[in-house]
Amino acid sequence: MKKVICVLIAAMMVFSLAACGKQTVDVNQIDSGSVQETTPQTTPSSGSTTETAETKDKIFYTYLSGDVDTLNGQATVSEANDTPLSWCSAYLWRAVPNAEGTGFEYIPDLASEMPIQIDEYTWQIKLREEACWHNGEKITADDWMFTFKTCLDPVAVQAMSGFLADNNITIVNAMEYAAQGESNTISWEEVGIKKIDDYTLEITTEYPASETDVCTHFAMRTNTPLYQPLYEENLTPDGLTSSYGTTLDAWMGCGPYYFDTWTYDSIHIYKKNPNYWLSDLFHFDEVQVRIVPEANALVELFESNQLDSFTPDVNSMVSYIDDPRLVSYPSVMVYHYDVNYLNSSNPLSQSINYRTALYLAMNRYVIAKDIWGYKEPAATYVNGMAGILHPDSNGVTYRQTQWGTEVYDYIEEKFGDRYGYNPELAKEYMQKAYEECGLNWDTDTITLIALEGGYGEERKMNELFMEEFPKIFDGRIQIESLVVTDYLDHMWNNLDQWDLAFMDWGRSLSRTLPYQCMYYFTEGYSSHPNNMFTEEFQAQWEACEAVKNSDYETICQETNKLEHVQLDEITVIPVYQEVNYVLFNDNLVLPCGSYIPGFGWGTMFADKIVE
Repeated sequence: MKKVICVLIAAMMVFSLAACGKQTVDVNQIDSGSVQETTPQTTPSSGSTTETAETKDKIFYTYLSGDVDTLNGQATVSEANDTPLSWCSAYLWRAVPNAEGTGFEYIPDLASEMPIQIDEYTWQIKLREEACWHNGEKITADDWMFTFKTCLDPVAVQAMSGFLADNNITIVNAMEYAAQGESNTISWEEVGIKKIDDYTLEITTEYPASETDVCTHFAMRTNTPLYQPLYEENLTPDGLTSSYGTTLDAWMGCGPYYFDTWTYDSIHIYKKNPNYWLSDLFHFDEVQVRIVPEANALVELFESNQLDSFTPDVNSMVSYIDDPRLVSYPSVMVYHYDVNYLNSSNPLSQSINYRTALYLAMNRYVIAKDIWGYKEPAATYVNGMAGILHPDSNGVTYRQTQWGTEVYDYIEEKFGDRYGYNPELAKEYMQKAYEECGLNWDTDTITLIALEGGYGEERKMNELFMEEFPKIFDGRIQIESLVVTDYLDHMWNNLDQWDLAFMDWGRSLSRTLPYQCMYYFTEGYSSHPNNMFTEEFQAQWEACEAVKNSDYETICQETNKLEHVQLDEITVIPVYQEVNYVLFNDNLVLPCGSYIPGFGWGTMFADKIVE
């Protein structure tokens, strides 16, 4: 999660196409006022391709801001491995552009057809019999059973187990099995995942689900298959951890491209797999992914045609803001600060007044505009894309509904500022916190974690707080930055050494169910190192879950209540809403005429004009 962020291409690389049945998500009817975007100037009519010279290789040049640590989709919460897995591995179903380039549809990949509904809670998955690993071995139901059982292992505890157990669908007893530790109270046979025969799986869900729910659940990096021989070959002596995926020799792919070269912190090279059952649907002969953490280097690469697209940072944005190649699209990401309420060295850590004081001291206007550039300040956590894909929303996001806008009215009424920035009130709340805890307010230090070599913008935020907090709190609060080499590891294992941690987290499911972006703060999200859920918050989360199959209005009403609980308890400090900008080179021909919410631009299916 922390700071190894896949930039645009990793986020929007969506996947392959099959000649079988389809599940369509048509966003052509989305209210044009609900999403602000720009259509690429270089894109021909939607869904078109361009014939290019047969004699020249088509190489797609893209980048990551940091390298991946593993190709095991279960083992890390980092989204960076979306990139190699989307090109070099495979999923049961994948999302692809529709023929018009106005929406997207789910189609089979490693599955041979769309999921088959047996009853209200039971689905069968027929597997593609010609599907094989890159070494030519068949992929069967046994591979999937090993993959799923490994992901839910209650003793080994995979980082992404919750995303298999309970994401777009809730698999019967999966979460309970994964969370039981060594108690052995729930057997694997009680989990709603079964092998019917060599090419048929059966999934049983806790709640009714749709075909789209099932497809979406299995179209993510967590659910890429594991190659059992290499996984077991690379197990530690205790059998709890495998180095599977940490090198190319310790991993096996099965996708439309081979992972040919991995020079760590330098470059990935993927080469087209001619034996892939759908290889004719992919236009690039080779994909080169450079690891480029430095913004100026990205500009140079793009201007010299060594990148086909890139996201300008706050400094280079000034040069490109009027460039016709620049396009924008919204995000499900709201950047925030985790408050460490388990810091035993800070007696204020569990005080709501203390957390509220910190919330009010965050100058979101400066953070969003001047530090991160062209972003939107965010005083609450539900993102600007939440709800847009709900079948009843008609393209109206939760934030645009009366319940979404009311939350900002509530913030303004309660805190005196629509975006929650009120230095005078922050001082009052901090005084209340000290009185509440029976402490004399003299001078204290708040410690922010900072990643060594991390983003310059984050350092600028720290400097802003170092300058503003002493002014806001009359010199009685100082800010210090604790530089660490492993952000998440320090959060997990050094709870008494930090107070605030800048985090990024988003959930695609929130585009359908707005409250789902807050899953990060519930007791069900085991990968959270400092999970500050409360009884009231958890109860309202469960109230939202209880109505998730209801109409959009009911879901929005319950989401509104959840936001109120979060604002009253300040379980998190949101600071800005991500707005994505990207530049596409003129010779890249995209399959979509505009950004498609929940899908992107379909870059994986783009073509390229080779001169």
